Amino acid sequence: PPPPPKVEKPKDPAVLLAELQAEMEARDPRPVYMRSAMWATGGSSALLALGAVTPNVEFGSMLSVFSLAGVCGYYTVWGVAHALHSPLMAVTNAISGMTAVGGLVLMNHAPNAGAHILGAGATLISTINISGGFLVTKKMLDMFKRPDDPPEYYEFYAVPAGVLGAGFLVGQSMGYEHIGSVLGVTSGICCVGGIAGLSSQETARMGNTLGMTGVGLGMTATLGSMHFTPGFALETAALLGTGSALGYGIASRVGPTSLPQTVAAFHSLVGLAAVGTAIGDWSAYCADPNDLNMDGVRSMGIVLATGIGSVTATGSLVAYGKLDGSLGSSPMNISGRDQINMA
Repeated sequence: PPPPPKVEKPKDPAVLLAELQAEMEARDPRPVYMRSAMWATGGSSALLALGAVTPNVEFGSMLSVFSLAGVCGYYTVWGVAHALHSPLMAVTNAISGMTAVGGLVLMNHAPNAGAHILGAGATLISTINISGGFLVTKKMLDMFKRPDDPPEYYEFYAVPAGVLGAGFLVGQSMGYEHIGSVLGVTSGICCVGGIAGLSSQETARMGNTLGMTGVGLGMTATLGSMHFTPGFALETAALLGTGSALGYGIASRVGPTSLPQTVAAFHSLVGLAAVGTAIGDWSAYCADPNDLNMDGVRSMGIVLATGIGSVTATGSLVAYGKLDGSLGSSPMNISGRDQINMA
């Protein structure tokens, strides 16, 4: 018998439109360059406007660091292998636990009990995320290990990290005031290198080690720049120690199939820490407006930290529920969501 006739599936209208647009651009490439130039013009105008409202040199410096970090992060993550996306999420989540720095600074300068408590809470839950997050990353990467892989001794890298941390503390005590900035830069390089290490199986575990080193150095630089009383030193040690123990204990009991939802649960702590620190900063300003400078940049930072942190916390909890099976996998449709968004 003759073969059955082949019925071609009609193309999607969006695909046909894209093909037609590509054909038109091939004939006349000017629209491509025109769109690109218009985007560049818009970006240039935005930069000029930002430069006009820049309040001081410090803001410009922070903006430079933020912009360069964004570019580095984009190209670093772009090179990560698809199979390592889950460990990538875990290690970036652990690094985002640097919100503990904000909690520590808030504790050290809080003029009232409310701000101090919020800073302490942010420090505690951020430390839980750091400790548990790096252990979850290690457990994910261990799933890729083969029985015949050679042994690894990444614990040896504790020596250079310890030398850096101890050298910073010694230099700080000897009056080298700017040594902390160098340690901060080293911390950032290690954190970016940790994410870049996830680009291949061969360097992934080294990436996790670099991430831990970067966070450890950043915490050391922060602690070394703070003024400690015996009581505050004891409180800080208790918070960091308790958070590390809780994070390690939680991550140790998680099985292989529960690792993704554990990352989501840990990430909600980062959002809560950001919200707590922002509200604590505002509370500190309200307690002593004359002592703290609340300019437009700082107030905008408080608003953004509260909003983004809230979205991070709630979104991560919903992701945990979906991954864990506690919530349905279908999209959540909230009644009146459009009116809520407009408000």
